[in-house]
Amino acid sequence: MQTVLDAATPQLRAALATIFCTGQDPTDALEFRKDQVDDGVIWKGRNKTNVGAAIPVSSVLEVELGKASTHDAPTLLASSKGTPWTYDGFASAWQRLRVKLEKAGAVAPGLTPKGLRHTMATWLREAGQDEREISDLLAQDSKVMGLHYSKNAALARKNRKTMQVWEREYERRAKKAKVSNPQEKLSNSDKENPSND
Repeated sequence: MQTVLDAATPQLRAALATIFCTGQDPTDALEFRKDQVDDGVIWKGRNKTNVGAAIPVSSVLEVELGKASTHDAPTLLASSKGTPWTYDGFASAWQRLRVKLEKAGAVAPGLTPKGLRHTMATWLREAGQDEREISDLLAQDSKVMGLHYSKNAALARKNRKTMQVWEREYERRAKKAKVSNPQEKLSNSDKENPSND
């Protein structure tokens, strides 16, 4: 993910980070409004299911949003023009970046922003979160419908705990990805232990 973020424009980076760090569908994430953020939580109904969401803004997302250009759009995210992203504009920018990264061999073919939603769910499942906790954070259709923009503090607290699990998993995987190149270690140890030829 870091390779993708590092290669993206600041506006596209903020959009991709928001999708990645909230587990929301790209269409929903692009529509987050500034007035839906209250006390570190994004309160939004999912377009597809109309299920209410209480999505904590993780420290990872907070850092990423801080890197984006300021803008006057009512949405949390904005295009390079400072206007709300349209889905087509986002898709076009993503397509250009994806093709560039695929040609460079930096990403596998077929990477999609929607896949970032699945990544969050997978990581949480692998970290031991149950289906209900994951569904609540991702605003998946469930028997818990009824939030519908009402600020359910209990759900926000519960989702903050789930987000903390995701943040720990993010940090664990980031550290794992930073393991140094074994070939580099080999060549360095050869320099430290010259042969007695």
